[in-house]
Amino acid sequence: MADLSEVRRAFLVRSSGIIQRLLPFTDYVQSATRRGGAIACINKCCFHADAHSWLLSNEVNILPYLLLPLAGPEELKDEEYDELPPDLQYLGSEKQREPDPDIRKMVLKTLSQLCATKGGRQFLRDNGTYYILRELHKWEKDPTCIIVCENLVDILIKKEEEIGYIDLNKVFFWRMT
Repeated sequence: MADLSEVRRAFLVRSSGIIQRLLPFTDYVQSATRRGGAIACINKCCFHADAHSWLLSNEVNILPYLLLPLAGPEELKDEEYDELPPDLQYLGSEKQREPDPDIRKMVLKTLSQLCATKGGRQFLRDNGTYYILRELHKWEKDPTCIIVCENLVDILIKKEEEIGYIDLNKVFFWRMT
């Protein structure tokens, strides 16, 4: 459904609240189908780079919902916790990552799409995304998820001067694995 541009545009109408109603399903324990469907819709919406600042704003607050399925029970340093969004701080030893590697890969690709713009990259850096990805990488066994995670981390750890583009969507070779 979200493959259709008209549907994606409807999801991104700010007054509709559709995208906000999808967010709780990114970590819906009772159904992998619902988790995958919600993340797939969000992923398609993130192809609209002009919506990134709104999606990352407090009005939608998409980042915690994308990072939560990737977060695990690991302890971080206090200064690392301080950078994370409040919903991701001190999750506890019972926290489990998304068990489905296809869903984890889709979340990683969604985060990668948010890195297409300079503002998105900086927002992810400023909100401790690297720490969640670092711990995920240590835990991850799926080879495709590992590659996508490494590619995403590579973008986040580079300085903007090294990237050289404000909008990676304008670069013809920009697509994550």
